[in-house]
Amino acid sequence: MPHIRVLEAVAGADFSWAPGDVVEVSEEAAAVWADGHRAVFADDDGAAVPASSERRHLVPLIVGEDGQVLDVVDAGVLDVEPPEDAAGGNWVRWSVTVRVPCLPADGDGPGGAADPADVENQEPGQNDEGAALFDPDQHSNREVLAYLETADEEEALRVLDTEAAGQNRAGIAKMRDQVLEAARARGPVGLQAGAEKAADFSRGGGGEPVPETRSW
Repeated sequence: MPHIRVLEAVAGADFSWAPGDVVEVSEEAAAVWADGHRAVFADDDGAAVPASSERRHLVPLIVGEDGQVLDVVDAGVLDVEPPEDAAGGNWVRWSVTVRVPCLPADGDGPGGAADPADVENQEPGQNDEGAALFDPDQHSNREVLAYLETADEEEALRVLDTEAAGQNRAGIAKMRDQVLEAARARGPVGLQAGAEKAADFSRGGGGEPVPETRSW
Protein backbone atom coordinates (compact mmCIF):
# COMPACT_ATOMS: atom_id res chain seq x y z
CA MET A 1 0.00 0.00 0.00
CA PRO A 2 1.24 3.55 -0.72
CA HIS A 3 2.50 6.02 1.87
CA ILE A 4 1.77 9.73 2.13
CA ARG A 5 3.56 12.43 4.15
CA VAL A 6 1.12 14.83 5.79
CA LEU A 7 1.67 18.56 5.16
CA GLU A 8 -1.34 20.02 6.96
CA ALA A 9 -2.94 18.84 10.19
CA VAL A 10 -6.15 16.94 9.57
CA ALA A 11 -8.41 14.86 11.78
CA GLY A 12 -11.49 12.73 11.32
CA ALA A 13 -13.79 10.46 13.31
CA ASP A 14 -11.17 7.72 13.60
CA PHE A 15 -7.85 9.38 12.70
CA SER A 16 -5.67 12.41 13.46
CA TRP A 17 -2.65 13.39 11.36
CA ALA A 18 -0.05 16.04 12.15
CA PRO A 19 2.34 17.71 9.67
CA GLY A 20 5.28 15.40 9.00
CA ASP A 21 3.40 12.19 9.77
CA VAL A 22 3.97 9.36 7.28
CA VAL A 23 0.79 7.34 6.87
CA GLU A 24 0.08 4.13 4.99
CA VAL A 25 -3.27 4.41 3.18
CA SER A 26 -5.19 2.69 0.42
CA GLU A 27 -4.68 3.47 -3.26
CA GLU A 28 -7.94 5.43 -3.40
CA ALA A 29 -7.15 7.44 -0.25
CA ALA A 30 -3.66 8.26 -1.48
CA ALA A 31 -5.07 9.55 -4.77
CA VAL A 32 -7.39 11.88 -2.79
CA TRP A 33 -5.06 13.13 -0.04
CA ALA A 34 -1.76 13.47 -1.94
CA ASP A 35 -2.77 16.68 -3.70
CA GLY A 36 0.42 18.60 -2.91
CA HIS A 37 -1.30 20.74 -0.26
CA ARG A 38 -2.61 18.39 2.39
CA ALA A 39 -0.11 15.59 1.72
CA VAL A 40 2.36 14.22 -0.80
CA PHE A 41 3.30 10.72 -1.85
CA ALA A 42 6.17 9.27 0.15
CA ASP A 43 8.40 6.23 -0.06
CA ASP A 44 8.65 3.56 2.62
CA ASP A 45 11.20 5.68 4.53
CA GLY A 46 8.93 8.74 4.55
CA ALA A 47 10.85 10.74 1.94
CA ALA A 48 8.59 12.73 -0.34
CA VAL A 49 8.18 11.34 -3.83
CA PRO A 50 8.56 13.96 -6.60
CA ALA A 51 5.28 15.63 -7.48
CA SER A 52 5.64 14.45 -11.05
CA SER A 53 5.03 10.85 -9.96
CA GLU A 54 1.94 9.34 -11.54
CA ARG A 55 -1.12 9.18 -9.33
CA ARG A 56 -2.23 5.59 -8.97
CA HIS A 57 -5.64 4.10 -8.43
CA LEU A 58 -7.49 0.83 -8.56
CA VAL A 59 -9.89 0.29 -11.44
CA PRO A 60 -13.45 0.18 -10.07
CA LEU A 61 -15.66 -2.86 -10.41
CA ILE A 62 -18.73 -2.05 -12.54
CA VAL A 63 -21.73 -4.39 -12.37
CA GLY A 64 -24.80 -4.15 -14.65
CA GLU A 65 -28.42 -4.46 -13.56
CA ASP A 66 -28.38 -8.17 -14.38
CA GLY A 67 -25.38 -8.74 -12.11
CA GLN A 68 -22.94 -9.16 -15.00
CA VAL A 69 -19.50 -7.62 -14.41
CA LEU A 70 -18.83 -5.15 -17.23
CA ASP A 71 -15.47 -4.84 -18.98
CA VAL A 72 -13.81 -1.56 -17.86
CA VAL A 73 -11.94 -0.07 -20.83
CA ASP A 74 -10.58 3.00 -19.04
CA ALA A 75 -10.93 4.64 -15.62
CA GLY A 76 -9.42 7.61 -13.84
CA VAL A 77 -9.93 10.12 -11.04
CA LEU A 78 -10.66 13.71 -12.08
CA ASP A 79 -10.36 16.80 -9.91
CA VAL A 80 -13.70 18.63 -9.75
CA GLU A 81 -15.16 21.70 -8.10
CA PRO A 82 -16.74 20.96 -4.70
CA PRO A 83 -20.54 21.05 -4.42
CA GLU A 84 -22.11 24.34 -3.35
CA ASP A 85 -23.03 22.98 0.08
CA ALA A 86 -19.63 21.34 0.68
CA ALA A 87 -17.62 22.38 3.73
CA GLY A 88 -14.41 22.53 1.70
CA GLY A 89 -11.60 20.20 0.75
CA ASN A 90 -10.58 18.80 -2.59
CA TRP A 91 -13.12 16.77 -4.51
CA VAL A 92 -12.61 14.15 -7.20
CA ARG A 93 -14.88 12.16 -9.47
CA TRP A 94 -14.37 8.80 -11.14
CA SER A 95 -14.48 8.80 -14.92
CA VAL A 96 -15.16 5.27 -16.16
CA THR A 97 -15.58 3.88 -19.69
CA VAL A 98 -17.11 0.41 -19.96
CA ARG A 99 -17.81 -1.92 -22.86
CA VAL A 100 -21.56 -2.50 -22.94
CA PRO A 101 -22.64 -6.01 -24.07
CA CYS A 102 -24.59 -6.09 -27.33
CA LEU A 103 -28.28 -6.72 -26.93
CA PRO A 104 -29.67 -9.82 -28.65
CA ALA A 105 -31.52 -9.25 -31.89
CA ASP A 106 -34.86 -9.93 -30.18
CA GLY A 107 -33.99 -8.17 -26.92
CA ASP A 108 -34.69 -4.67 -25.70
CA GLY A 109 -34.76 -2.14 -28.50
CA PRO A 110 -37.12 -0.01 -30.57
CA GLY A 111 -39.51 -2.94 -30.81
CA GLY A 112 -39.50 -3.62 -27.06
CA ALA A 113 -38.42 -6.70 -25.16
CA ALA A 114 -39.13 -10.10 -26.61
CA ASP A 115 -41.71 -12.27 -24.89
CA PRO A 116 -39.75 -15.01 -23.04
CA ALA A 117 -42.35 -17.61 -24.10
CA ASP A 118 -41.87 -16.67 -27.77
CA VAL A 119 -38.10 -16.89 -27.47
CA GLU A 120 -38.35 -20.29 -25.78
CA ASN A 121 -40.57 -21.70 -28.55
CA GLN A 122 -38.65 -20.10 -31.40
CA GLU A 123 -36.57 -22.49 -33.47
CA PRO A 124 -32.96 -21.53 -34.29
CA GLY A 125 -32.70 -19.80 -37.66
CA GLN A 126 -36.29 -18.50 -37.58
CA ASN A 127 -37.79 -15.08 -37.00
CA ASP A 128 -40.74 -14.25 -34.74
CA GLU A 129 -43.19 -15.52 -37.36
CA GLY A 130 -41.43 -18.87 -37.79
CA ALA A 131 -40.09 -17.99 -41.25
CA ALA A 132 -36.64 -19.28 -42.16
CA LEU A 133 -33.85 -16.73 -41.91
CA PHE A 134 -31.33 -16.30 -44.69
CA ASP A 135 -27.90 -17.49 -43.54
CA PRO A 136 -25.09 -15.87 -45.57
CA ASP A 137 -22.57 -18.46 -44.36
CA GLN A 138 -24.43 -21.07 -46.42
CA HIS A 139 -24.18 -19.12 -49.70
CA SER A 140 -21.61 -17.70 -52.07
CA ASN A 141 -20.71 -14.02 -52.37
CA ARG A 142 -22.87 -13.66 -55.47
CA GLU A 143 -25.87 -15.30 -53.84
CA VAL A 144 -25.59 -13.12 -50.73
CA LEU A 145 -25.35 -9.91 -52.77
CA ALA A 146 -28.28 -11.02 -54.93
CA TYR A 147 -30.40 -11.61 -51.83
CA LEU A 148 -29.45 -8.23 -50.39
CA GLU A 149 -30.69 -6.53 -53.57
CA THR A 150 -34.29 -7.27 -52.47
CA ALA A 151 -33.95 -7.06 -48.66
CA ASP A 152 -35.20 -4.12 -46.62
CA GLU A 153 -32.85 -2.17 -44.37
CA GLU A 154 -33.49 -4.24 -41.24
CA GLU A 155 -32.95 -7.56 -43.01
CA ALA A 156 -29.93 -6.25 -44.92
CA LEU A 157 -28.36 -5.10 -41.66
CA ARG A 158 -29.00 -8.51 -40.05
CA VAL A 159 -27.44 -10.37 -42.95
CA LEU A 160 -24.42 -8.05 -43.11
CA ASP A 161 -23.83 -8.34 -39.36
CA THR A 162 -24.12 -12.13 -39.56
CA GLU A 163 -21.65 -12.16 -42.43
CA ALA A 164 -19.24 -9.88 -40.54
CA ALA A 165 -19.38 -12.14 -37.48
CA GLY A 166 -18.86 -15.23 -39.63
CA GLN A 167 -16.86 -15.47 -42.84
CA ASN A 168 -16.48 -11.67 -43.16
CA ARG A 169 -15.72 -11.83 -46.88
CA ALA A 170 -14.12 -8.69 -48.29
CA GLY A 171 -16.29 -8.72 -51.41
CA ILE A 172 -19.41 -8.36 -49.25
CA ALA A 173 -17.94 -6.12 -46.55
CA LYS A 174 -16.90 -3.44 -49.06
CA MET A 175 -20.48 -3.25 -50.36
CA ARG A 176 -22.01 -2.64 -46.89
CA ASP A 177 -22.68 1.10 -47.23
CA GLN A 178 -23.97 0.74 -50.79
CA VAL A 179 -26.29 -2.14 -49.84
CA LEU A 180 -27.75 -0.31 -46.83
CA GLU A 181 -28.28 2.87 -48.84
CA ALA A 182 -30.16 0.94 -51.53
CA ALA A 183 -32.22 -0.89 -48.87
CA ARG A 184 -33.25 2.39 -47.26
CA ALA A 185 -34.31 3.72 -50.64
CA ARG A 186 -36.47 0.64 -51.29
CA GLY A 187 -38.22 0.86 -47.92
CA PRO A 188 -39.83 -2.11 -46.13
CA VAL A 189 -40.53 -5.12 -48.35
CA GLY A 190 -42.75 -6.88 -45.83
CA LEU A 191 -42.37 -10.09 -43.88
CA GLN A 192 -44.01 -12.31 -46.48
CA ALA A 193 -41.78 -11.13 -49.30
CA GLY A 194 -38.67 -11.54 -47.16
CA ALA A 195 -39.69 -15.02 -46.04
CA GLU A 196 -40.38 -16.10 -49.63
CA LYS A 197 -37.00 -14.80 -50.73
CA ALA A 198 -35.22 -16.67 -47.93
CA ALA A 199 -37.15 -19.83 -48.69
CA ASP A 200 -36.22 -19.59 -52.34
CA PHE A 201 -32.53 -19.50 -51.44
CA SER A 202 -32.93 -22.32 -48.92
CA ARG A 203 -34.44 -24.55 -51.65
CA GLY A 204 -31.39 -23.87 -53.81
CA GLY A 205 -33.08 -21.42 -56.13
CA GLY A 206 -30.30 -18.97 -55.51
CA GLY A 207 -32.39 -16.00 -56.49
CA GLU A 208 -30.29 -15.49 -59.59
CA PRO A 209 -31.61 -12.81 -61.94
CA VAL A 210 -33.23 -14.07 -65.15
CA PRO A 211 -33.36 -12.30 -68.50
CA GLU A 212 -36.34 -10.00 -68.83
CA THR A 213 -38.71 -10.83 -71.66
CA ARG A 214 -41.49 -8.67 -73.02
CA SER A 215 -44.23 -9.07 -75.62
CA TRP A 216 -44.56 -6.05 -77.90
